[in-house]
Amino acid sequence: MDILRGKRIKKSSKRAISFISSIGFDEPITRHVIKINIAHMLSLIRTGVVDERVGAKCLEFLTGLPDDIRLDPKTEDVHQMIEQEAIKAIGMQNAGYMNLGKSRNDQVATALRMECRDRILATCASLVSLQDTIVAIVRRHSETPFPGYTHLQHAQPVTLGHHFEAYFQALQRDIDRLKQAYARINKSPMGLAALAGTSIRIDRGYVSKMLGFDDLERNSIDGVSSRDFAAELLFCAVLIMTDLSRIAEELILWSSSEFGYVEVGDEYAATSSIMPQKKNPVVAETIRAKCSTSLGHLTAVCGLLKALPNSYNLDLQEVTPHLWGSLSETRESIELMTGMLSSLTFNVKRIEDSLRDDKSTATELANLLAIREGVPFRTAHAIVGKIVRDSLEKGTTLEVATERLLGETSKRASGRELKIDKGQIRNVLDVRKTLNGIRSEGGANPRLTLTELAKDRKLIGQNMNWIKESQLGLNRSDRSLSDQVRLCLRAVSS
Repeated sequence: MDILRGKRIKKSSKRAISFISSIGFDEPITRHVIKINIAHMLSLIRTGVVDERVGAKCLEFLTGLPDDIRLDPKTEDVHQMIEQEAIKAIGMQNAGYMNLGKSRNDQVATALRMECRDRILATCASLVSLQDTIVAIVRRHSETPFPGYTHLQHAQPVTLGHHFEAYFQALQRDIDRLKQAYARINKSPMGLAALAGTSIRIDRGYVSKMLGFDDLERNSIDGVSSRDFAAELLFCAVLIMTDLSRIAEELILWSSSEFGYVEVGDEYAATSSIMPQKKNPVVAETIRAKCSTSLGHLTAVCGLLKALPNSYNLDLQEVTPHLWGSLSETRESIELMTGMLSSLTFNVKRIEDSLRDDKSTATELANLLAIREGVPFRTAHAIVGKIVRDSLEKGTTLEVATERLLGETSKRASGRELKIDKGQIRNVLDVRKTLNGIRSEGGANPRLTLTELAKDRKLIGQNMNWIKESQLGLNRSDRSLSDQVRLCLRAVSS
């Protein structure tokens, strides 16, 4: 360390070095740091700053390192460790040029962005798989009547497929946010050095291209010290986990004996240590809990960033473990939710029984009075409300109460006695006919759900194409980097 840090500090403390070390959470960026060193050295050779033979020695060392190189816990960070190993392997006369024109500040900012790109693509792929599972449920239950809830009370009938379609839409917004975050993350800080840029001749555009970036960060201070991309990605993770938590909450409720709508597969449940009859939806409960953990990661990072002066401060290092922790837990939660939804068994009879005379078609009765009988909707609302109350008080069905009370109640409310034949009342209060009568786009009519299903499949295809194209772009840059190294080494050896 003394060689790399110079002589400004007389002595160092092992305890202090251990305290400030990031080596414990540098593993995810190790392969990126190696690529960054390779691209930077190629740039130095390309601009004539470093002799080709010296540069070739550095490139041979760097390309010989495995992506999963074992990190030495005694070193301060992966950047220092690689440079130390290079000095041991090829000598100071060669390795001493590796850090010319760059700093750990621009290097770590670049490596973090590179790892974030990979994790965004992996998370999006997991979300698409979850969407695909949801689409299968929507297709299978597009016509299964299901109680729609507001305030956790039966409100109006929907279908089970329509309910799950709502999950699909929320997850699509999560994917859209990750795509937008990817575009902001995919800008290279390399070449900005510690905070002011460098007088060394480097080609930032070349390095950026070799590392698969679409553009450059334009301000040296902002480029090395901004971590808003990390906060944004953590926020995306929080929203994903919030969506997963809401799904989990409903599965927990629906699998209770009070609801009895669904049973979770055994592999996503656990029994009690004392009560042998229990089947607890523990995976759903843990996903719900980890949403709070995810929010804690975001809060911690915002707390770290809120009062930092420009430019680089070592406080920024503490962002990284929160980033890796949140993104890892989010992806695992997505994948477990996908498996759990695939395992669900719905008790359709129990669901249909819960809709029997639950008064959730009362809105359609009010609509009928307004449209066919010319009663103002607010008056119709009052008429039907009185009929519903009487039905509940006397323990009769809404259909019977309507037949008995509509004339009397309507006359009192509107001054006009309304009469609707029994067949019409029965039709308007029928759950399936109510669903089939919905006309508004995006509504719960099974035919409309099938239309949305076709759009969902198209979105899944678009999502997969974006992931594929983005990954192909990164793969192309990796191949270009390898090709450039081979050309350079061939030129030196010839």
